[in-house]
Amino acid sequence: MQTYQKHLEEFDAYLTLKNFSKATRNAYGCALRQFFAYREKHGMDGPFTQGQAREYILYRHKQGLKWQTINGDYSAMYKFYREVMGLSWDVQHIPRPRKERSLPPVLSQGEVQKIIECGGTFKHQVFMVLLYSTGLRLSEALGLKLSDIDGERLQIRVVKGKGAKDRYVEMPLCLLALLREYYRAYRPKNLLFNGKRVGSAWAQRSAQWAIKNARSAAGVGRPESPHVFRHCYATHHLENGTNLVYLKEQLGHKHLKTTARYIRLCKSYQRQVRHPIAGMKITCRTDIL
Repeated sequence: MQTYQKHLEEFDAYLTLKNFSKATRNAYGCALRQFFAYREKHGMDGPFTQGQAREYILYRHKQGLKWQTINGDYSAMYKFYREVMGLSWDVQHIPRPRKERSLPPVLSQGEVQKIIECGGTFKHQVFMVLLYSTGLRLSEALGLKLSDIDGERLQIRVVKGKGAKDRYVEMPLCLLALLREYYRAYRPKNLLFNGKRVGSAWAQRSAQWAIKNARSAAGVGRPESPHVFRHCYATHHLENGTNLVYLKEQLGHKHLKTTARYIRLCKSYQRQVRHPIAGMKITCRTDIL
C-alpha cells in the first residue's frame, strides 16, 4: 500500500482544493484505498485501466454491498481516474449503479418520545430532542457552537452543512427552554455538546451509542441510527401539513425531489402547519446529569 501513498495524497489534495468536507474526503479516501488493496491483492501492476475499475465494481456487487457503498466507490474512482490521473472513463463501459428506490425508516411520535425519555443522561435526552426538533444531521448537531443558537429569532445557524452550505433552521420554543436548562446544568464551552474535556467535540460514536442504548431501553425494535430522527422530523412535519418547500430549506436539501420522497411515508398530508413536538410532553430529568 506504500506504493499508492503518493496517489492518495494527490487525491486528497484535489478534494481539498474542490472544498469537499473532511468527512467526504475521508470517505472517498477510504474507498480508493480499498481499490488499491484489491489491485495489490490481485497483482495488478502497471498503469490504471478501465478494465481494472470495471472488474472492481463488479467484485463489489458480488459482495452484496448496498447501493450507497458501491456508488461511493464509483464516485471516488471516477474522480481519481478523470480528475487526478487524467485518464478516460467510459460511462458506457462502466455505468454508474442505478439508485435503489428504498424508503427510509420512520418511527411514530410515540416511539420517538419513548426513546428520548429513555436517554441515559439529561445530555443524551436534550441531544435527541434537538435532532428531532430540527432535523439536523448528526455531524451538524455535534458541530453546533453556543454562538449558533439565536434565542431572539428562534433560529439555529448551521455552518457548512452538507455540500459546505450554511443555513438557518427554526427551533420551537420548547427546545430553546430545554437548551437553556441544559446550559445551566452542563456549562458547555464553545461547542454546544462537549466531549470528555470541556471545549472538545462530543464524538460521533458516543452520540450513536447514547441513542442505541436509549432505543434498547425504550424497547423500540427499529433502527437506532441518529439519522432516523431526521426522517421522523420530515415525515411528521409533512403529516402536520408543513409546506414542502419550507421543509426543503430547513433540511438543507439541494433538490425538492429529495424532500418529496417523505410524502410516501406519510399517513396523511394535510395543509395546516403545526410542529409535531408541540403536542408532546417529554419529561427530561436533571437528576441524571
